[in-house]
Amino acid sequence: MNTNSKVLVALAVGAFTGSALAEVEITPRGRMHLDAGMYKDDVTEIGNGFNVRRGRLGMQGNLSPDWRFVIEYDFAEGGDASAADVNIRTKLAGGNVTIGHQRVPFSLNTLTSSNSITFMERSSGSTVITPDRKLGVRFDKTFGNLTSESMLFGRTMNTEGDAGKDDSMGLAQRIIYHPKVDDVQYHFAGAFVYQDMGDYNTLRLRDRPELRIDSGVRLIDTGTLEGINSINRFGLEAAFINGAWSAEAEAMTLNTSSTVEDVSFSGYHFQLSYVLTGESRSYKNGLFSGVKPSKESGAIEVAARYSVTDLNDGTVFGGEQKNLTLGVNYYLLNNLRFMGNIVFSDIDTPSGVTEEPIGFGVRVQYHF
Repeated sequence: MNTNSKVLVALAVGAFTGSALAEVEITPRGRMHLDAGMYKDDVTEIGNGFNVRRGRLGMQGNLSPDWRFVIEYDFAEGGDASAADVNIRTKLAGGNVTIGHQRVPFSLNTLTSSNSITFMERSSGSTVITPDRKLGVRFDKTFGNLTSESMLFGRTMNTEGDAGKDDSMGLAQRIIYHPKVDDVQYHFAGAFVYQDMGDYNTLRLRDRPELRIDSGVRLIDTGTLEGINSINRFGLEAAFINGAWSAEAEAMTLNTSSTVEDVSFSGYHFQLSYVLTGESRSYKNGLFSGVKPSKESGAIEVAARYSVTDLNDGTVFGGEQKNLTLGVNYYLLNNLRFMGNIVFSDIDTPSGVTEEPIGFGVRVQYHF
C-alpha cells in the first residue's frame, strides 16, 4: 500500500470513528443516601451511628439512536465497589430488551428504585426472598393494561466465579395488570422465579430489623443450608394510587429442592401512605416512582407499614421478624429528600429468645 493509500485509509477510519463517537451521548449519574440513627436495644446490642447506605456513581447515555447504556457502581460497602446496574438496552418487537447486570423482575417493593421507596429500607421479606441483581437478558413489553417482564439470568457480578464450576442459572416471569379506573391507578401482579443452583449448592437467608445504621447484627438467620439443588420463588402484589393516597401489599414464598431437606420460607407486608401537600406518587407499567413536589416549599408524606418474615420450616429455625414502621418524608426537590423512620420490631430469634428493639433513623438523600 503506497503512502497516498495509507493516508486515505487513515482519513476514512478517522471519519467513521468521529461519526460513531458523535452519536454517543454520556451523562453522569449517582446517588448518596446518608443515614443516622440509634436503637433502643432489648437483649442484643445493635448499634448506633452514621451509615452511608448507598454511595453510587456512574454514567448513562446513548450509544446510538437505538441503544442506551447504564454503568453504575456502589462504593458504600466498606469502600469496595460493587456493581449495581451495568447494562445496555434497545427496543425489540414493541418492547425493551436489556442485556447485562440488572434487577430480576420480582417484587414491586424491590423493583421500586431506592430513590423512590417510601421507607428507608425495603420490607424485610422483599430483602430476604427476592434474588439479587443478576447477569442476564430481560424482555419487557406492555399490551394496553397488561405488562410482561421476562428474564433469563446467571450469576451476579459481585461474586467471583470458580473455574470448572457450573454457574447458577434461572428464569423469571412477572405479569402485571394495571388498569386506571376513574382516576384511580390499580396494580395487580404475580411473579415466579426458578433458579438452578448449579455447583453452588448452599443458601443462607438472614436480615436486620428494617433500619440499617452502623451495625451488622442480624436477628433472624437460617444459617448455611447445604445440598440446595434449586429454588422456586412465588410472589403476589396489589397496590393502588388514588390522589394523595397510595397503598401496597405483597406476599412471597421461597421453596427449596434439596438433597438434605426441602424447606419453605415466606414474607409479606402491607403499607399505606398519604401526601399531606396533595401530590400523587408516579406510576408506569408496573413500577412506582417517587413524589414530585408541586411547590417551592416541597411535599410532605406520612406512611405506615407492617411486615412479617418467617424463616422457620422443618428442622430449620431461622426465626420470625415482625416490624411496624412509621415514616415521614420531606421532598424538597425532585431529587432531594429527607426521611425519618421509627421501627418497632418483635423478633423470635433462632436462639429462642424474643427481642423487641426500637429503631430511630433519619436520612438525607439526593440523586442526579
